[in-house]
Amino acid sequence: MCTIAMPGHAGAADPAGAGLQGPATIVVMDGSGSMWGQIDGRPKLEIARETVAAVLEGVDPARALGLIAYGHRRKGDCADIELLVPPAPGTAGAIRQAVDGMRFLGKTPLSAAVHQAAEALRYTEDAATVVLVTDGLETCAADPCALGAELEAAGVDFTTHVIGFGLTKEEGAGVACLADATGGRYLEASDAATLATALAETVAAAPPPEALARTHFPGAVMMPDIALEPTGQTVGPDAEAPAELPFPPEGTIARCAASCEGDRLCAAWRYEPKGSYFVDHARCFRFAYGTEMDMRSFDPSEGWASGMKPDAELLIRPYTAAEAMSGTVPVVIRIAAPHAGLPVGWSAVPLGGQAAEAVAMPEAITGDWQTMLEPGAWQVEGEAPTGARFTGRIEVSAADGGAAQVFDLPQSRGPTLETDGMGEDAAAPAGGAAPR
Repeated sequence: MCTIAMPGHAGAADPAGAGLQGPATIVVMDGSGSMWGQIDGRPKLEIARETVAAVLEGVDPARALGLIAYGHRRKGDCADIELLVPPAPGTAGAIRQAVDGMRFLGKTPLSAAVHQAAEALRYTEDAATVVLVTDGLETCAADPCALGAELEAAGVDFTTHVIGFGLTKEEGAGVACLADATGGRYLEASDAATLATALAETVAAAPPPEALARTHFPGAVMMPDIALEPTGQTVGPDAEAPAELPFPPEGTIARCAASCEGDRLCAAWRYEPKGSYFVDHARCFRFAYGTEMDMRSFDPSEGWASGMKPDAELLIRPYTAAEAMSGTVPVVIRIAAPHAGLPVGWSAVPLGGQAAEAVAMPEAITGDWQTMLEPGAWQVEGEAPTGARFTGRIEVSAADGGAAQVFDLPQSRGPTLETDGMGEDAAAPAGGAAPR
């Protein structure tokens, strides 16, 4: 259908040499034959024409707009990509006229079109966002997923959002990766109304004034049902990003959180459960200290979660713990410094008859265990591969704000570091340290 690309600030693109002011926008329109397919008895091309025209009415006339079309001149030609309206202010009428006159004939070189739009916006020099609205999949032997990774690596601050227009869930998975690779969103559009809403959210919404100073807020070490989303801006100077790590298909929230906690470059993380965005495995994303964040809420049944380290202030709006904690409290379990380098697998069992279920993180992690527990008494146990065990009874108090309650557990028995496996068993302690 169409792709809409927007740089982040003035002067990001000037392919026609016109000295454009303000954020330039390139609309890349799909002229492929698949646009003759119908939704609710109407060809998708008619719905697209009307919707794009309506969205253009809501765009600031001072914004520089342009139009690229592909598949509109020849059948079977993957090179059929053309700049029809150079980006300039006040071109909404020209774009509507050009779209109305398009023929829908050819193939769908959507990857090449997105790449050409990014280059026209000088994405390696300036921040840029692409909004791809597609009614079909790539038909020109290109890989949208690989393109997303390439643009993300080369771009200064490049993001792609993808709107699937009439796509099935399986088809959506084939293009959602383009958004995923660049930190964007995948949105479904099944009719004219949802297409208009998606376009309005990603295209017509006015960007915040650059000179406006923002207040950034801390989150919490564990935020159930929350997805942290980069805004494309930063909270200050760019910070070194944490390395990408492999994540197992059945990886857990706890494992994702632990991978960030043990990395000094990681300030925040997002866990996406199996099945999200039509992907058949769980995913873990980690973010740097300079990444400005927004957040979305999900139904608790879906299994999303995010977290931020206590010293990270990245959110553009405050996180209210009570909205997502569901009666649980963020808890941090630590072991003494001499043992802090040991990988430990943890479990917590409720005591005193409360209805809470046991919580476990059997994967051994190095560093603090961050988890969510209901208020009350818990028996916590951890075991390292060396045989060292850490046991204690803790009392979790009711939440008062989003701050985590921290407990220090001593070694209960097993080899100590000093004796290298020759230590004697010790009696289990009566309880862990009081939260601080």
